[in-house]
Order: sequence, then C-alpha cells, then structure tokens
Amino acid sequence: MSPAKLLLPFVLSILLIVSLDIVYESFHLIVLGKSSYSTEAIYKIPNTSVEIVLERRAIHLFLAEYERILLLRIGKKEIIRREVAADSGGNSRMNIYLISPSEYFLSGDISHDKFYLDIQKRDLSEANKEKPREAKFLGSFDRDEKGWRFISVLERDEQKSKL
Repeated sequence: MSPAKLLLPFVLSILLIVSLDIVYESFHLIVLGKSSYSTEAIYKIPNTSVEIVLERRAIHLFLAEYERILLLRIGKKEIIRREVAADSGGNSRMNIYLISPSEYFLSGDISHDKFYLDIQKRDLSEANKEKPREAKFLGSFDRDEKGWRFISVLERDEQKSKL
C-alpha cells in the first residue's frame, strides 16, 4: 500500500474533527449566545499561589464582542467569580494597581468597570471612585502581538484608555 493511501484516512479524519468542532462552536454561539471556549489572562501574585484572572469568552459569531469574568484563585480553587463589563470591540483592557499587600484596584476603560479586591478578606466590590493616589501600577490584562494575556509594567508602561 502506498504512503499516500495510508495518509489519506488520517488527513480525512483530522478534517472531519476540525469541521465538527467548527460546526459545534458556531452552534454554541448561535444558540447559547457565547463561545464554549474562553481565554484567560493571569496575574500571579509573586511568592504566593494567588492569581487574579480576567477570563474572556466570545459572545458574537463574527464581531469582537466578549463576556468578561474576573476571578480570584488560590491554588487551583476559585474563591471569587464575577462578571464584569462586556468588551464590545475587543479593545477594553483592565489595569491592575497595588494599594497594599492584600488590596488591589482594577480599572477597565469604562466607568462602571472599576473594582476593589481585598485578597485577605476575599472581597471584590465595585469601586465608585477613581484609583487611589497611592496605588502602584502593576500591569494590565490586554491583547498584544502575543495574544490575550497579563502584560507586566516591566514589559509595557501604563497606557491611556483605548476608548
């Protein structure tokens, strides 16, 4: 049997699997209104097992529209899960600022996308004020040429709002 005849069933099965996945994902978006896949940008607090995560999930079949979920994880356990402002256009970054060793200010580009996170109290609450003056910029959840991820202040300075 020739190598081409041996390779053909393998290639066809891969194409079938990819096609089924595309159909399933399209069906999921159309019926449920959001993707079955999500991507995470993770800020790992140094010398701990604590992670602040911004998860993004597509909610439109063709447009760059995303549902966003803010998570606090300790080890592999989710402590806090909260839906934050949707990202319409795929351009909405969220900055992380350190207020104290256990307190963080998270600020998205829209006014109602600002939060205080107290890791010690395990509390995430909406912030009704601007960032505290003493807050130190750590980085941002954003997209760049490497994809959706946490971009540290060591890699890129604080950016102005995209909106």
